Amino acid sequence: MALQEQYSIGQLYRLADQCSHDYPVTLAKKIEILTEVQVLLGRKAAEAVREYKRTYAQRKRHYAEAYLAATKDKAQHAELAVTDLRMQEADLEADKVRWSHAFESNGEVINSLKYSLKVLLAEYQNPANGVR
Repeated sequence: MALQEQYSIGQLYRLADQCSHDYPVTLAKKIEILTEVQVLLGRKAAEAVREYKRTYAQRKRHYAEAYLAATKDKAQHAELAVTDLRMQEADLEADKVRWSHAFESNGEVINSLKYSLKVLLAEYQNPANGVR
C-alpha cells in the first residue's frame, strides 16, 4: 500500500523531515516520501482546477440567464447576478494557483535532493574520503 493512501500531506512532510541528509539510505527514503507527496499535490492541483472551471462555467451560465431575463440594463443586471460567483471563482482560482505552486516547489525540492544524493553517493564511493 502506498504511503499516500495511509497519510495526509502534512503527515508525509513530517515523516520526510525526520529523514537525515547524512546517509544515502535516509536521503533516498526522504525522496521517496516527497515523491508520494508529489502525487497528492498533483491530485489537489487537478481538483482545484476542476472546481475553478466548474465555477467559471456556472458563473457564465448564470450571467447569460440573468442577461436574457433582464428587460433593460441587461449587462448590469447580469453582473449583479453573478457577483457572489465571481467572489467564489476568485477564491478557487487562488487555490488552483496555490496547489500548482506547491506541486512545482515540491518537485524542485525532490530534484535538489536527488542531486544531493548523487553527491553523497560519490563521496561514499571515493576511498580518499575514508569510511563514514
